[in-house]
Amino acid sequence: MKAAIIPVDTLIYKKLKDDAGSPVVKRMLGQVSYKTEMIQPVPNDREVIRQVLARIADSGIVDLILTIGGIGCREEDWTPEATKAICDKEIPGIGESMRLYMTRTRKRAMVTRGTAGIRKQTLIVNLPGSPKVIKECLEYIMPELVYTTEVVLGEHDDVKE
Repeated sequence: MKAAIIPVDTLIYKKLKDDAGSPVVKRMLGQVSYKTEMIQPVPNDREVIRQVLARIADSGIVDLILTIGGIGCREEDWTPEATKAICDKEIPGIGESMRLYMTRTRKRAMVTRGTAGIRKQTLIVNLPGSPKVIKECLEYIMPELVYTTEVVLGEHDDVKE
């Protein structure tokens, strides 16, 4: 399976800050046999995020897109809205599960707003921005990401417990 990593951070996009999250995501994807096809930073701009996610999903070159950052309450955090705007089907349980899992150790996780959804045959998931939290979230949700990607690709008939 193939994946794209999209850091949503204007400073990373402008190369004024190192991208600490993408190497964590790429390493963890490799552990479950995903090949990272691209890492494409984008600025914190709702329309740019929307356009990039739609273009990548529509191209069919990846099965999974993982965004990093832009899911908080700051004025520039628009990743969930951009994701929802382009998805054919929303899968809110992925974001809800990550929030619930994260609140065990950090109460402020309840104000994160990440979500997930499907556009055509591509699963899109919003991850937090912190490399440590990214790792924790992916460890928790990775089996479901693999399964859901396989469902979207038609390798499973339906979702079972």
